[in-house]
Amino acid sequence: MSSDFILDRGPAEYFHGRKAIIDTFNSALEVFRKKNKGTTFLIQGAPGAGKTALLDVLSTQAKSNGWEVADIAIEDLYNPASMAQSLGEAYLINSEIALKAGITFIEGQVVGHVAGHATPKRILKRVAPEYGLILVLDEAQRLNNISDGSESHIAASDTLDVIHNGKLKRPVLLLTAGLGTTEAAYGSLGISRFMRKCRVHLGCLSHESTCAVIRDFLFHKGGVSNPPLQWIETIAERTHGWPQHIISYADPAAKYLASHQTPNDEGLHMVLQQGRAEQIEYYKIRVKGIDKKKRQILAKFFANVPLGETIEFEDIMSVLESEYPPEVAEALFNKALERGIIDEREDGDYGIPIPSFHSWLVDEYAKGED
Repeated sequence: MSSDFILDRGPAEYFHGRKAIIDTFNSALEVFRKKNKGTTFLIQGAPGAGKTALLDVLSTQAKSNGWEVADIAIEDLYNPASMAQSLGEAYLINSEIALKAGITFIEGQVVGHVAGHATPKRILKRVAPEYGLILVLDEAQRLNNISDGSESHIAASDTLDVIHNGKLKRPVLLLTAGLGTTEAAYGSLGISRFMRKCRVHLGCLSHESTCAVIRDFLFHKGGVSNPPLQWIETIAERTHGWPQHIISYADPAAKYLASHQTPNDEGLHMVLQQGRAEQIEYYKIRVKGIDKKKRQILAKFFANVPLGETIEFEDIMSVLESEYPPEVAEALFNKALERGIIDEREDGDYGIPIPSFHSWLVDEYAKGED
């Protein structure tokens, strides 16, 4: 079993929960279509929270409501040719304008006319349908990679501005997701305020939704018509509702049952072992890039924070700045946020998103040698 490949990224095989977010998004679709405007719908969360899976579900919801949906890349925000291609449009240059600009063409090249549409925002104004367009941008924390003050930065800011503030005279929404630094990345491009219900911090699933996902794995993939409650409840308890961990346990459980058919204690023990190994591997990836001393400082701080509880930004920074200069302390905080060691909650406080990760970090680094 340990050699089995687990597909734990992308759209979910079995999706449950997030009902409040889905309902809010569908409501936003109605409102902005009626108002002929748009905005940005931001989903932010630590790695493994299920952001990409939720984007897929929301995209499907939009399509079922008659919206056109297009996946875009960060480059599309500042590159008109890239934006046009993502929207299924050929980006062709007016030959006369091109020649005046000193652009030469290979003999026989077909050159069309798109004069007046030489920026992404103008392309959007031209091609966005009256019935609505959803632009889907995943891994949006990479907006930080656009050099501040560059032409690309200026063009991306202009594009985001017309979408976010509903200036396209069409219902156009940017549905976007990214890690904990994503909101700050948008801030660097001039998008500093999101509508309250259009800014979502993604956390754990409820116990009910967690069990429903596990049950689907065991029923559909494991071939068990009546999945054992003991397996479902035991696995759910180990995952703490974290989508990444649900897959890490439920997928091998389904594969075991598919080949053995009989649920038993020995099989469950094997599944729990593999799931735990996947959990620990996930935790090791999360702390990668942070040296041991910094891990110990974070762990010792959170050793005094109860599982599931949060603390204020100032409290974390006061501890980090007692060990490092302000710029190093800030970089460590941002790294911890980016790696999913901590995440921001709706009230603006911060905590470790998964209780089992909290326990592992403390056990591994707070109790070791100084």
